[in-house]
Amino acid sequence: MLLERAHARLSVGLGHASFLRTHVTLVDSTDEANGVANAVPFPRISANITAPNSMSVLESYDDWLDILLTHEYTHVVHLDTVHGIPRLVNAVVGFGVLGKVWSPNLIQPRWMVEGLASYEESHLTAMGRHRSTQFDMMLRMAVLEHGFLPLDRVSSGANVFPHGTSAYLYGLHFMHYIAARFGEDKLRELSHVFGGQAIPFAINRAIEKVLGVDWHQLWQEFQLDLTRRFEGQARAIRARGIREGRRLTYQTSSSASGQFNRHPFWSADDQHVYFYQDDGHSNPGIRRIRSTGGRIREGIGVGRQGMNLDIERVVEVQDAASGSFILGTQEMVYEVSHQYDFRYSWNDLVLWRGGDRNNVESLTRGARSRDPHVAPDGRTVVFSRNDAAQSRLAFLDLNTRVISEVTLGDDRIAQVFSPRWAPDSRRVAFSGWREGGYRDIYVYDRESQQTTRITADRFLDTEPCWTPDGAYILFASDRDDVFNIYAYEVESARVQQVTNVIGGAFEPVVSNDGQRVVYIGFSAQGYDLWVMKLDPAEFFAPLPVTDDLPAIDDPTPALTPGQERPLSPRSRRYQPIRTMFPRTLLPAVADISSSLFGTEIGATFQVTDVLGFHALTARGGYTTAFHAPVGSVAYNYSQLLPSFGVGFGRAFAQRNGFQRYNYDSPEGESGYRVSGYREQVTRFNASMSVPVIRHPIHNASARVEYNYSHFKNLDAADPVDPNAPASQQPEVGGLGQVDLAFNYDNLRTVKFGYGSETGRSAGARLSIVDQHLGGRFGDLQVSGSYAEVIRMPWRGHQNLALRIVGGASAGGLARRGAYYVGGYSQQEDVIRTLLVRDPYSEAGVLRGFQPGAFAGRYYAVLNGEYRIPIADVERGVGTLPLFMRRITAIPFADLGGAWSDRFTRQALKWGVGASLVLSFKVGYLDSIDLFLQYAHGFDTKYGLDTFRAMVARSF
Repeated sequence: MLLERAHARLSVGLGHASFLRTHVTLVDSTDEANGVANAVPFPRISANITAPNSMSVLESYDDWLDILLTHEYTHVVHLDTVHGIPRLVNAVVGFGVLGKVWSPNLIQPRWMVEGLASYEESHLTAMGRHRSTQFDMMLRMAVLEHGFLPLDRVSSGANVFPHGTSAYLYGLHFMHYIAARFGEDKLRELSHVFGGQAIPFAINRAIEKVLGVDWHQLWQEFQLDLTRRFEGQARAIRARGIREGRRLTYQTSSSASGQFNRHPFWSADDQHVYFYQDDGHSNPGIRRIRSTGGRIREGIGVGRQGMNLDIERVVEVQDAASGSFILGTQEMVYEVSHQYDFRYSWNDLVLWRGGDRNNVESLTRGARSRDPHVAPDGRTVVFSRNDAAQSRLAFLDLNTRVISEVTLGDDRIAQVFSPRWAPDSRRVAFSGWREGGYRDIYVYDRESQQTTRITADRFLDTEPCWTPDGAYILFASDRDDVFNIYAYEVESARVQQVTNVIGGAFEPVVSNDGQRVVYIGFSAQGYDLWVMKLDPAEFFAPLPVTDDLPAIDDPTPALTPGQERPLSPRSRRYQPIRTMFPRTLLPAVADISSSLFGTEIGATFQVTDVLGFHALTARGGYTTAFHAPVGSVAYNYSQLLPSFGVGFGRAFAQRNGFQRYNYDSPEGESGYRVSGYREQVTRFNASMSVPVIRHPIHNASARVEYNYSHFKNLDAADPVDPNAPASQQPEVGGLGQVDLAFNYDNLRTVKFGYGSETGRSAGARLSIVDQHLGGRFGDLQVSGSYAEVIRMPWRGHQNLALRIVGGASAGGLARRGAYYVGGYSQQEDVIRTLLVRDPYSEAGVLRGFQPGAFAGRYYAVLNGEYRIPIADVERGVGTLPLFMRRITAIPFADLGGAWSDRFTRQALKWGVGASLVLSFKVGYLDSIDLFLQYAHGFDTKYGLDTFRAMVARSF
């Protein structure tokens, strides 16, 4: 009923209704709240039913599924709105109405797409992000601290706070500004005007048709309007007197939702504050800093790297983790994100015993646990347990490891957040969400099993904690339109205000001696730790406020007397064939490639079912060098573990190194001798792969694959002069082989770095070629690879990257040769790679040499790079779909070769050079790295001096 109501409202509000049904997939394989939608080639929505956690930018909701589905269905209606030439094209190549290949609204900046959806989620529900105090806070501090983002940075998603949230934050308020100033109908008109434009990215042309002004002028007026609004709010806050602590950390957050400084807790002696940190410069984890603060210095780059000098690393955790010490010990309980059963990304609890960072013991497995807190008596952990769109209060006995869940007595409490023990180890305070959009503070008594509601309003009351004497419960609340810390006096049931800040104050935690409170504060750069004196005598009365939220709109229509609810649609087994069929005549990818062997024109078609269990891919092309068609077809099945694949294809190649004597060949420098030949290659393969390790950091997989290849010499019919020397004919025929492969990696990237900054990857492959597997060859091949990225200990995100690959063959392939080593296989076409976003990998390439320059039974290549980020540009030009992000210099050296007999030093060749990497965003979304590369090979015969401009990627 939620989507039916959204459909009825949005089809009128946006003036369009999709002809096709929208396929909706509800997902419960993760503990993260999110969703995704599209209308190309057909309307579909995928929605995670897990509700947002505390401090998420999605936290402002009256009904999570209602907000989520309304937002995503707005995308469907908006992107499905197509007119004019694009509609005609869709009618021709989309089998009438079965699919779409062209949606002009899809290639708008993300702030337009997400801004409209966020506007409608707030407009059609009782809450949403336009009524989010957290969203207001981010925009308020950006205005007041002169961090308001220009239009180019919002349009292309600059790598500055609030990062990916910028499209939603600025887009939502910008759309609301337009609707309030010009009327809501202008948003509908803009959707239809742009949906009929055949010129991509012409967003200024569309808005000038609708409003008579361009986006740049509107953006300036929008910023001025916000400045007046938030400066007035700041004056009112200052008039009451600022109450805030002292800032401990000065960092930029890696994300606006979850990945930032948060979850503080005190050491037993109150000398240190422990907290989760993800600053985008190093691997995230639990850190600590002295509660009196530390040294600071000027930061580097847009991420202000290296400002805090005295933050100590404790343990590494990939996702936001809250922790708690066991009283009287150095043992810590905290949450981690685990891959459960290779399919599910769920949170679990672990116990760290101190000292060694790897001295960790799992406490739960697949329990979907979060927000743990150890009782003062050290016996029990209380936590929130997520399950099927709700979360419950649960307890873990540290001695028996037994988990028990409790019934709170109020079945309308559907979500439990941040449970915290009272000093008596009997009562637990927690933040609970209940039907109707109420987010309040509750206290549960384990002895009486009674639940007491201590706040009752529609403000967001979050993150409770007790004072050591049990007299107060501190919590964060937005009851005065700014998140501040409040204190609930247990004896008198009176609520008093503790802080009065301009930014925001979250997650208060009182020190063990009760003299101080640490909390998370907010500035234009993100979230940081703050500490302030805690004295109940300085608490003050909060402002009298009432919420102005509209009434909850029940999606179920009222029944007349005697009327009954209609039966729900019947359930049935999933049938992939209902969505797995061709919907368009146009390919998913079309490309033109040029190489030393001619030009190839190709196109790729792909069909999948809505859940992605089945995928059928077909590629067809025509090569001008051989005047023949090429192509392949592949099918993959991934519903089970392991996954399976099968494929068939045909291609052509020009082979070198073979000679023959043809009397019909025109006599030249080499007489009648002809070198090289044309080869047709037909391949069939079947594979099975299975995950071995699935972890937020570590991943490993194994694969077994059968391949059959048939090689045909297309020049075999050439007449040969009987009086000429004997010709050397190539090895042709069938080749059947079985490959066994294993791969592992824990390479890790950071927000403000280039490529992988730490970690390693390794792979091994055993290939068995035998006549019993088909064909006429027999061989045994072993190959492997290893890569390591080493972060330099100084600031600037410089790192040293090394990769070695090698292999050995028993020599059963005769003159075909097992391995070829050399430069890039073709002259890369930078225009083509820009269009199809198909980067080339540098791994295993001997740069500065001809392609396939060296062949043999054995080979080895060592690539070394030193990566030096030069500048974080992060600028574009207005709304143009080209945005420069970063400039990086990469000097490199390659050493390698191939040989068949005894190894000698002469078999190894050196190649050196450097790349200047220009990182861009094109089309508002796609990130590319443009390499301007010079390489020199030290060999008189095969060495080259090359300069290339190509879209590539570092290994």
